Amino acid sequence: MPRPWKAPCWRPARSAGADSLIDGTVRVGAPDGFGVAFLAPRLGELTERHPGLRIELVPVPRAFSLSRREADIAVTLERPREGRLVARKLTDYRLGLYASQSYLDSNGTPASLADLAAHRLVGYVEDLLYTASLDYTAEFLKGWHSSLAVSSAMGQTEAVRAGAGIGILHAFMAGRDTGLVPVLPAHTLTRSYWTVMHEDLRTIRRVALVADFLSEIVARDKAMF
Repeated sequence: MPRPWKAPCWRPARSAGADSLIDGTVRVGAPDGFGVAFLAPRLGELTERHPGLRIELVPVPRAFSLSRREADIAVTLERPREGRLVARKLTDYRLGLYASQSYLDSNGTPASLADLAAHRLVGYVEDLLYTASLDYTAEFLKGWHSSLAVSSAMGQTEAVRAGAGIGILHAFMAGRDTGLVPVLPAHTLTRSYWTVMHEDLRTIRRVALVADFLSEIVARDKAMF
């Protein structure tokens, strides 16, 4: 079983002198929605604090491997159960049904989950799901059939915004988007993000600092999730 991270041993110093000692590159792998919509706009704050630090943000692909050091830190949808990896929970996040107002004006608003069967639906490409955490359409409608399947959360959001149909979107991406309307908002589901690294890296100061920063910004914007 993986050993839990012990956050207190990662606390970086905050003095200007200590900041000057933080340098080098840290690569962070993250799912496209979380990485692009949440992390990318906030990582500049970290490099501003630590001018010698370089951050590389990369998408987590289907065959991603921390053991092969394809990233120093990964944000994952599930806690790893094997390998020399350590993890801590970053946050829970919600998903719900959304559509564009133009789609609802043209096609009506479903009054129940069963009514979704009569609508155009947007979802994932099923044979490209790289984790069971993404296989959630049946929790809204058994026999969910996507008339448009997109293999990324960002792509689904753009398709739904453009009026392609009703989709299951991340609340932290869709909730503040004026181009998207919640559909059946009483029906949501919850998933989790985990921060994961190889156990050999957890004592490297720059890696620990970045992991702490991810927890910091998620806690600061907790209401979004």
